[in-house]
Amino acid sequence: MTEKHKLTANGTLSESLHRILADDIISGRLPPGIRLDEMSLAERFEVSRTPVRESLQHLVASGLAEKKPHRGVVVSRVTRDQMVGMFETMAELEAVCARLASERMRPDERRQLRELHVGSMNYASSSPARRILIPGS
Repeated sequence: MTEKHKLTANGTLSESLHRILADDIISGRLPPGIRLDEMSLAERFEVSRTPVRESLQHLVASGLAEKKPHRGVVVSRVTRDQMVGMFETMAELEAVCARLASERMRPDERRQLRELHVGSMNYASSSPARRILIPGS
């Protein structure tokens, strides 16, 4: 899969680019202190500079990158405590989103979700999956 294909798989270009870059930062593929150059990223992902600029702004807002005078945007040096805080914040936001989505579901969507849940439970309790998902089974 090319990097261009990864970008267009889900969401807008800037959202997809943000996800890829955030993953690269969190995994260490983009180490702390490295400069995130708009032109290089635009060429790498075969997009214009606008979605790159937008995704860099999101990275700065999330704390994964910072804007430095005379250097541009660079990958932040994120401590373990900061990373834990970011994941706790994301978990809280996801919980609020889940609550709001559940409150606004139509009956057919709720039925479909229940069916998916039952299917997941059945899969998790199946013999091969149980050995993988539930240690000691």
